Formats: sequence, C-alpha cells, structure tokens
Amino acid sequence: MDAAREQFAARGCSLLAVSQATPDVLALYAARATWHVPLVCDPHREAYNALGLERTRWWTFFKPRVLGGYLRGIFRGYRVKRPYRGEDLLQLGGDFLITRERRLLFAYRSAEPTDRPSIPTLLRQLPSATPISHDHISDASAH
Repeated sequence: MDAAREQFAARGCSLLAVSQATPDVLALYAARATWHVPLVCDPHREAYNALGLERTRWWTFFKPRVLGGYLRGIFRGYRVKRPYRGEDLLQLGGDFLITRERRLLFAYRSAEPTDRPSIPTLLRQLPSATPISHDHISDASAH
C-alpha cells in the first residue's frame, strides 16, 4: 500500500481509507497495520450510503471469482477472521477519486467483495498535478 501511496502522491493525490469499524476496533487495526494511509471510521456507513455503495447477498461469497480471490489471499498469508462487532460483511466497498473541491473524478462501486480496480486504472483517471509530500501523516488513525 505504501508503494501505491507514493504513486498517487507523485500525481498530487492523497489517499484515505474509510472503514465501517468503530473507533476502538479501528485503533486496534491501525496498531497492526504495516502501511501508512490515514484511516477514518464510518460505523453508521454514512459515506458508504452517500457514495451509493450497496450490500451484497450471502451467495455472492460462493461465486468462483470471489472464492478465488479469497483463496489467493489465503495463499499470500491473509488469515480468515471473525467479523468485528458491528461489521457488516455484506457491505460492498468502492474506490473514489475526489478533488479538494469535492468534485467526483472517478467512482468504482464494487459489484462483489473482491471486485476492485487496479492501481494503474485509478492512476489513469488522475489529471496531472503538483506532487505532494506525506511527511505530515502520522501512523495513528484519524477518528
């Protein structure tokens, strides 16, 4: 994630991860995270709703593409875990590019849990801009 962050910074873009976790759960995650992207909590999923992110159905997890995505993760060392209190496993995510003026440049709403755009796809959507420094970003999560 840090390599991707630097690629975005070179194009004048900051990254922000939004989680449906509660502040206490996100703090535990942030303490173990190995990448340095600011994290914010949205336990009531207000941003998810505002951005039009939908929920999936349980049977989606049994689609070959989704199973394959999770198996690839397991082979790379990802451990399947129990959901945290309040976590909605059916909530789908997305990737969005939003300007400082709050104009939506690009929206990718996931159709299933493992459906995400590639880093090159996201970078192609960015106009050229002045590179930014991430020296001011701390390792702590923002709540």
